[in-house]
Amino acid sequence: MVATHFPEQAVLDRLRNKVHAETNDLEWPNVIVNSSYKSYQKSVSESSFSIFANTKGTVKLYHSRRDLRVCEQTFYLSNPFESFGYEIDSEARVDTFNVHFNYAFYTQALHTLLSSNENLLDYPDVVNTSYEFINQLHYKSPDLKKFLGSFQQKEEEIFFFELLEYCLFIDHKDKGRMLSISTAKLSTKKELLKRMQIVKDYIYSNYNNADLSIKKLSELVYMSHFHFLRVFKNVYGITPYQYLKRIRIERARYLIKETNLPIKEIAFVVGFKEASAIFPIIRKLLLKSPQKYRKEN
Repeated sequence: MVATHFPEQAVLDRLRNKVHAETNDLEWPNVIVNSSYKSYQKSVSESSFSIFANTKGTVKLYHSRRDLRVCEQTFYLSNPFESFGYEIDSEARVDTFNVHFNYAFYTQALHTLLSSNENLLDYPDVVNTSYEFINQLHYKSPDLKKFLGSFQQKEEEIFFFELLEYCLFIDHKDKGRMLSISTAKLSTKKELLKRMQIVKDYIYSNYNNADLSIKKLSELVYMSHFHFLRVFKNVYGITPYQYLKRIRIERARYLIKETNLPIKEIAFVVGFKEASAIFPIIRKLLLKSPQKYRKEN
């Protein structure tokens, strides 16, 4: 099902993953919300398994006591039974592409993806619902962007199943980063990985803050400066500053290609303190000037 408008808050308040006969609740359906708003605000007390994405613009997401920003180049994964706030406040229209999964479909599809053929044959009626995704922001790869744009060409069930399979793939990949953390205790590895993911989400949401510092990031997760630097590099392979710089460059490249904003203005929009800083960086990355890249694209 594809919806072009968000439901009223009264309807959102009734949405549940499991509905009992005696309640007045509504069951979360498999639904894609492909809407367009300049201003909108909602809160959800019990989410489905959800993917928050946009094809244009940025939304604010308040989840797990964090203030997040989801733009055209990122998406956010949320487990079922979470609560969140959602806000659009923009001068230009924001085009959303949010995906919400019916709980029965989600659990059965996830069980199929996680189980062997032998187990599915031997225990066809047993469904394991213990798996939890990491609630976090992800970079929207060109392949995923292309896949999301194909939803009208695919059968609904196939589209949702393949999207869940992709989410499972990137979640396994992120959980595998824990192996890079040099400590013996599994509980410590999990805790440090969680803190690094909080930092990553913060960078994705606040890359445009020119005053964003390593000190601020280490304080965010209550770690000493050098301990934070070491663990972050172990997990992501580069320093926090390099990670931040990479996001700013990728965002600048997108804005150069997709908008008519002046190049110098883009430099400030993505968090560079000086407009001139963007020119040598983009030239080194693309082997051409920002103006030439825009003209060619």
